[in-house]
Amino acid sequence: MRAARLFPNATTLEVIDLTTPVPTNDSVRVAVMGAGICHSDLHVLDGQFEHLVRRPVTPGHEIAGVVDAVGPDVQGLDIGTPVAVMVGWGCGRCQWCLTGYEQLCPQGLEAGSTADGGFAEYVLVPHARHVVPLGNISAVEGTPFGCAALCAYAAVQRVLPWLTAGSAVTVVGAGGLGQYALHYLRSLSDAIVIAVDQRPSALTRAAEAGAHHCVLSHEQVAAEILDYTAGEGCRAVIDFVGSDQTLALAAQITGTRGVIALLGLSGGHLSYGFESLAPEVTLTTVVAGTLSDLHEVVRLAQTHRLTMPLTTYSLEDINHAIDDLRSGTISGRAVVLPQLAARTVTS
Repeated sequence: MRAARLFPNATTLEVIDLTTPVPTNDSVRVAVMGAGICHSDLHVLDGQFEHLVRRPVTPGHEIAGVVDAVGPDVQGLDIGTPVAVMVGWGCGRCQWCLTGYEQLCPQGLEAGSTADGGFAEYVLVPHARHVVPLGNISAVEGTPFGCAALCAYAAVQRVLPWLTAGSAVTVVGAGGLGQYALHYLRSLSDAIVIAVDQRPSALTRAAEAGAHHCVLSHEQVAAEILDYTAGEGCRAVIDFVGSDQTLALAAQITGTRGVIALLGLSGGHLSYGFESLAPEVTLTTVVAGTLSDLHEVVRLAQTHRLTMPLTTYSLEDINHAIDDLRSGTISGRAVVLPQLAARTVTS
């Protein structure tokens, strides 16, 4: 099979031939129809998170495809079933796995970093529970579910207890994850939803995803957001960027007893002291989501589907795709189609 590999000391991916994996026991082989490229992939190529990456490795953690082969112990999963693939593959035995938080399993694997991921024609998933049938949703359309939609849904679930009718929540970063978060906030709450981004095109998409207010980043952005909250501040802020600037903004606009949920991996820090935030503000990070969350993402998509624009590439063009994502020209998600033989870029 063809696969894009990240080798030691490399800053680009190399597409090579590898032996197609054979499933054993409870494992499942998925023919990858779509693999999303995330900004976290760019961070890895730039040398961040090396302690979390096993080189050489096939990256790609946002995966959807069809079941191609199963191990002899797998039951109830038909060949040809379209599935979304869970990003975190827990051991299934520790306290985190047994309580539903496989993505936090200290012995677990993560697709694309400590185990071969989706930038290949096939991916071997260690257990059938880690694939979620997509029903009537195509595998390509379901590609963002395993990361962008999953992380956004988990973030929204985290802040929902703070949100009441008429309260305000701000989503910082209206890219692929942010658009899903805006969609879920409108579907699952009665809060006033505010989107912030430095790209007018992203704010156009944010409005389509349901944001009540779309704010272009500028020097007085905090004051503008506080105006929308009548000066009370937001009950919640979800930061999909995670820079010093966006975390500082979150601190400025979060009101008393609010919550700041951080998902962005830009390496920023927030100065934390007794008077650096409004009284009793909660700080939390969100790591992917649970397997139960992924099932709920797929279920919600059956009735509350968000049409996410996908810019698609062949596997051979993966470094071109990475360059496009880095340049900020992608609207929605960049998706590699490993089963597509021809070199192509489509939107």
